[in-house]
Amino acid sequence: MRPSMSSRERMRHVFRCEPTDRMPIRLWGVDPMFPSARPSWEPLYAMTEEFGLDQIRSWSPKAEEQDEPLVQYHSQERECPKPDLREIETVMETPAGPLSQVYYAPKDGSPGYVHKYFIETVEDARRWLSVPLRKTGVRVDSYFELERRSGDSALLMIGLGEAMYAVQAMMGSEIFGYWLIDERNLLHEMIDRAYAGIEDAAKHYLAHNLGDCYGWVGPELCIPPLASPQDFHEFVFAYDKRIIDLAHDAGKLVWVHCHGDMHPVLEGFAEMGVDCLNPIEPPPIGKLTLADAKRRANGRMCLEGGVQNGDFQILEPEEMAKVTEAAVAQGKPGGGYILSSTSDPSTWVSLSEKIIANHRAFVETGSRLATYD
Repeated sequence: MRPSMSSRERMRHVFRCEPTDRMPIRLWGVDPMFPSARPSWEPLYAMTEEFGLDQIRSWSPKAEEQDEPLVQYHSQERECPKPDLREIETVMETPAGPLSQVYYAPKDGSPGYVHKYFIETVEDARRWLSVPLRKTGVRVDSYFELERRSGDSALLMIGLGEAMYAVQAMMGSEIFGYWLIDERNLLHEMIDRAYAGIEDAAKHYLAHNLGDCYGWVGPELCIPPLASPQDFHEFVFAYDKRIIDLAHDAGKLVWVHCHGDMHPVLEGFAEMGVDCLNPIEPPPIGKLTLADAKRRANGRMCLEGGVQNGDFQILEPEEMAKVTEAAVAQGKPGGGYILSSTSDPSTWVSLSEKIIANHRAFVETGSRLATYD
């Protein structure tokens, strides 16, 4: 066992699958430095401080630091056919003509969904491709202020986009799935365009030596069952590996979030050089147990997660303690594991007493078992 580490040092070591003083524990998305506007989260902030939980603190530029938009967006809210929803239409004014999206937002604050996507036809895709590219001039002063405030209390992560996800988010899974067969070359053209902007941003941030690690979400939208392992290699691996290589060449780490079944793609993430893969959903969501994932990662990649988010709502605290014990038993041996849930608490509009009690059972159990002998 190593001497006591700061959270930042502990997370750097665990990402590299190096020995740590204890197993890191994280309440994903719960950061007392940046509390949400939801009062029901207060007990989670208190737990984070009481138990000294670990932090991955994300940075992205403030609105006033960002480049001027390349296109204009106009949004308006209107009456929705469903009385419990708000309908919000957003129009993007591209050089080749407008594109529109319609979003349904529940009035109670629950997560919403896209009713109509910006891109539904090849003509729409060509309009999106008409938006010009340019070099970023984003200012980064707020990062250094965050680093000063954070000290060694957190691993600092630079949030990046993901090229495939940026394109898929414009059209949704149904059209994306069809275009994997019918418009494969067009998808490549669009993802190439999205990648160029992400690579430019990554190089800009790396030139300023920002962050301990770089992270993104989205690969889950190009894995089985919607997409094949070959699709994953073509549209995720081939692009993301280039960003990972840039980060590693600059001495930075990489965190990637991917829901779903990791059985067909786990080795792909390890081979592309991901340092930490989140959230490793246990069966029945995925086919891999945490122990199987650890065995297959074989020290090449840290794993984070392993406790299904829904368990916090449906289990009793005694059951949550047992689920946590099982995750620790599978993930902790040999290091390279961060105990966490598979999502943050924003999946609930408000945290019930039961959800809070289950978070306490999770944190107390993980803390009791965290030390390496």
